[in-house]
Amino acid sequence: MLDKLNTTPLKGIRIVSFGEVLFDIIDNEPHLGGAPLNFAWYASQMGAEVALLSAVGNDLLGNRALNTIQNSQIEPVIMRSELPTGVANVCRDGSFKIARGKAWENISVPLSVGPEVQLLYFGSLAQVSDENRSSLMTLLDRNPRSVLVDLNLRDDCYTNQTVEDCLYYATILKVNENEWNVVSEITGIDDPETLMRQKHLNTMAVTKGENGATLYSATGGIEFKTNEIDLIDHTGAGDAFSAVLAIGILVNAPPAQALAASCKAGSIVASKKGALVKLPNDILHAYQQIMNQEIHNPS
Repeated sequence: MLDKLNTTPLKGIRIVSFGEVLFDIIDNEPHLGGAPLNFAWYASQMGAEVALLSAVGNDLLGNRALNTIQNSQIEPVIMRSELPTGVANVCRDGSFKIARGKAWENISVPLSVGPEVQLLYFGSLAQVSDENRSSLMTLLDRNPRSVLVDLNLRDDCYTNQTVEDCLYYATILKVNENEWNVVSEITGIDDPETLMRQKHLNTMAVTKGENGATLYSATGGIEFKTNEIDLIDHTGAGDAFSAVLAIGILVNAPPAQALAASCKAGSIVASKKGALVKLPNDILHAYQQIMNQEIHNPS
């Protein structure tokens, strides 16, 4: 079980994370995950108020998932379904085989979720069903200030239209290098800054595994090279990157600082087994200092 972490809230930062809660099967062992849960776990570690909107089954895995989430800083908005809790087989090459017909494909939205939200997070997998697409439209209609789409493409779980829809609704886009190639092929745009202009994106990040990441914003593109790490399990590393980047953007951190912190978070997760680990407090403390400066020296 993951114990509750003692974090100091970042005042006023409210986030909704929408989509799959599932178990990654790694070497025949189930590890709780799913990108929206991983993102919520790390964003809440950073002090944000995060509601996780998903569904699990009335089964042992569902009970295990709820128990873990309830013992974290995440606000669980988790439906119980007659469908089984989701699972994904993690292959040795790092790819995922997603089992379909699971609880997370049928998520409804309570009236209490969505208003006054600074950021809505979702990915492509959350859009595999008509029910989820309808729920996502409900959340988008509640006008979150920012929308972070972490594309997270999985084989046989997206269409070209899914990608186009993600680009349409996103204000912040995160992709890895392979996903960027897919986006470029679908849109016919081979330059990230051109994509940002045409799709009205405020921020875009392209992660490159052990080679770091590039962050594009209104001030241009910057790169960060990560230090060499002892890679144990990359599951959840990109989600930690996204969460720390999102908080950095929301507290108006300088792009270079937000990118460095995000890469550091991803590297830490990749050096440990499982998607849910504890991040060092220094990342949160740096963001808290920025918020304190904003309070005492408003522009």
